[in-house]
Amino acid sequence: MSSSHLEPLLRAAERRAVLMVLRSHPEWTLEHLASLLAHDGDRAPVLRKLTLGELLDDPGPVARIDGGPPIDHARLQAAKRLRGPEFDQCVHEVIAEADGRPVAAKYLRARVGGPRWKLQGSLRRLIAAGRVQRSGTTSTTRYWIGVA
Repeated sequence: MSSSHLEPLLRAAERRAVLMVLRSHPEWTLEHLASLLAHDGDRAPVLRKLTLGELLDDPGPVARIDGGPPIDHARLQAAKRLRGPEFDQCVHEVIAEADGRPVAAKYLRARVGGPRWKLQGSLRRLIAAGRVQRSGTTSTTRYWIGVA
């Protein structure tokens, strides 16, 4: 493929990526976006050409190959900032959305983010409280909602 064919594809991909980042940060203000434009960073040319229509025309959560429900990017971003019981509740909700189907840690991390140790701590607390059950070891470990 020649570079003349590649450039439009790269521009379109960059535009989609910038839109995805903007949509995943609903807490950002127009003032914040204006400051990004004023600093004339690498993405400023793309930001300048975006329309409100594109930003508002959210295609919805992105579907995953793992067979689970789509990833809610707003929740993913919020979960990354949660700690302790609030994070545990978010993890529990994601497991509950699997409708009884056991899920792997990779499935959970795609939906709640954060470092591995944070998710492991949350899962330990949820298991100890009887809210989540597990089976398997290492890569075969699966989690599902506990029967209270």
